[in-house]
Amino acid sequence: MLEFNEFIQQLVRVAKATWFIFVPAIAVLLFFETWISYVRNHYKSETKWTFLEIKIPRQILRGPKAMEQIFSSLHTFISGPSVWYDYYWAGEVKLWYSFEIASFGGDIHFYVKTPTKHKNYVEANIYAQYPDLEIEEIDDYTLHMPSTYEGLRNTGYELWGTELKLEREDVYPIRLYEEFETPSEYSTLDPISSLIEVLNSLRAGEEIWLQILISPADSSWQERGARFIKEFQKKTRIVTESGDGKKVTVDRSPGEELALKAIEHNISKPGFQTMIRYIYLAPSAIYSKQTPWYGVLGAFNQYSSKAHNSFKHDSMIRTAVLWYYYPFFFPTWRQKYRREQVYTKFREREMAESGFFTLLRTKSTISSSHFILNTEELATIYHYPSNIVLTAPSIQRIESRKVSPPTELPGQETGSELPKGFKKK
Repeated sequence: MLEFNEFIQQLVRVAKATWFIFVPAIAVLLFFETWISYVRNHYKSETKWTFLEIKIPRQILRGPKAMEQIFSSLHTFISGPSVWYDYYWAGEVKLWYSFEIASFGGDIHFYVKTPTKHKNYVEANIYAQYPDLEIEEIDDYTLHMPSTYEGLRNTGYELWGTELKLEREDVYPIRLYEEFETPSEYSTLDPISSLIEVLNSLRAGEEIWLQILISPADSSWQERGARFIKEFQKKTRIVTESGDGKKVTVDRSPGEELALKAIEHNISKPGFQTMIRYIYLAPSAIYSKQTPWYGVLGAFNQYSSKAHNSFKHDSMIRTAVLWYYYPFFFPTWRQKYRREQVYTKFREREMAESGFFTLLRTKSTISSSHFILNTEELATIYHYPSNIVLTAPSIQRIESRKVSPPTELPGQETGSELPKGFKKK
């Protein structure tokens, strides 16, 4: 005990002698963090957004490959701050997109939220791959519910929500859409069919909102993947000495070889910083967390295997809070707080930023799950369902296709006279 007291006294003496060094340093760091948080929140609040509904035609013959091309095009379009002024003074951040699916009592809709300045580019890329789709600018569908969790409860609704994260390092890929395909047309599966089935099973009054937030990642994650491969190769190729003194190399197991090839393929394609968040809403009388907890997660578990990655709930964000869950104290208060945060973050499409200065950057202390998915992985979990999906009637579809007017209408031919009463421009 005496030695501990002496240690404390020595520590106090050192602090008194050096306070003029570390106190200003801490003050500068706190000021810088506060400034970064302020200018970035201002930049994001000034950014205008557009909400689009993607209306599905009666039949889609194109699969996830078309969606992969859309993600590849979007990856090259959004860029972040280019000079220090944009980063530290203007507060510019790399913007993001939100690709969403919502089920209203089994009625399924697809949406995209994009920065308004990118709206035309997003529409052009979607039409290029899915020419039979119809895109309509609409109001945010979450506006039909109260803006706060407290207001939601006052209307008799209850909420369950979570974010998904990866089980392993994000250099390990999930099971990709090509692995669901076979040479036979009748045995090919659409990877999104399981999720569509779950969303279709909702009863009247129940709703599930799912959003996939993506922001283009730079090449640093691929460099990290290359380093991971080198370490993986060192760990899985063992050199031993035999009884006669000769060195013997023990090759990797088939599973390790498969994992290595999957990682190499994964980092060969462009990646997106990704967040997956979903919430379940229902009147208290019919509220049941079984569908969102097990049903939605089960639909995402089809992308896992021993050589691949898998999804799981982020237990620090999930609104399932009981006394035997860490940190054990005040479960009722923590559950209410988490529900408020998940609901607010979903409505705002908040994508927390990664980086060194993150202490005060977001509006809440609840953390968010960031990971990298490449364009092929994203297309596997989000694409517009093909005619293989059996629950097609549950999806809001368009019955006819809009086409451009014919070119040879009165007044459109070169040199022709316009109808009476019209003037040439």
